[in-house]
Amino acid sequence: MNRLVIIGAGGFGREMFAAAREAAGYGESFEIGGFLDERPDALDGFAGYPPVVGAPSSYSPQDRDVFITALGSIAARRACVAAISAKGGRFVPIVHRTAVLGPNVSVGEGSFIAPNVSLTADVSVGRHACVFHNTSIGHDSRVCDFSHVYAQCAIGGGVTIGEGACVYPGSIVTPRRAIGAGAVVGAGSAVFVDVPAGGRVLGNPAAPLL
Repeated sequence: MNRLVIIGAGGFGREMFAAAREAAGYGESFEIGGFLDERPDALDGFAGYPPVVGAPSSYSPQDRDVFITALGSIAARRACVAAISAKGGRFVPIVHRTAVLGPNVSVGEGSFIAPNVSLTADVSVGRHACVFHNTSIGHDSRVCDFSHVYAQCAIGGGVTIGEGACVYPGSIVTPRRAIGAGAVVGAGSAVFVDVPAGGRVLGNPAAPLL
C-alpha cells in the first residue's frame, strides 16, 4: 500500500489530512504517513495528526511514498513540487468521496478535489490544481495546472481557468469565459467577460483592480 505524504502542515495541510481519510482509495491503495514542513513544530498543540517527518527541501522519497501538496501559495506549491519531483517523488490526486465526477472527467496528478464538488461532464482538471468545497464546474471546462478554484464558486460550461489562476470563494464565472494564466478573481465576483493573463478583477460585474 502506498504511503501518502502531505506537503504542508498548516491549516490547509490539516484540512487535507481530513479529506484524504475520506478520499477514494484511502485504506485500499494508500494510507497516510505524515507531513513535510520546514517547521518541525508545525503541529505542536494539534492532537490526532501523524508526525512531521521532514522538510520538503531535504526529504528523500521512500519506496512507497506518494505526495500531495497542501499549500495556499501557488509559488510555494510549484517550488515543493519541483524539489520532490527532482528526487523521483510521485504525486497523486486526492478526490473526496462526496465529489461528483461526471463522464469523461479527468483529474491530473497532485490535484485536490474537495468535498461536495461537482465536475459535471467532460471537465479537465490539470496537475497540482485545487477545486475547493461546494464548487460546481460546468461541462467542457478546463482548470489548468497549479490553479485554485476556491469554495462555493459556480463556474459555467466551456470556461478555461488558466495556469496558476485563482478564483476566490463565492465567485461566478459565466459560460465560455477565459480566466488568463496567473489572473485573480476576487471573492464574490461575477465574471461576464474574459480576464487577461495576470489580471485582477473584483465585483459584480467584475471590474479590473488598479
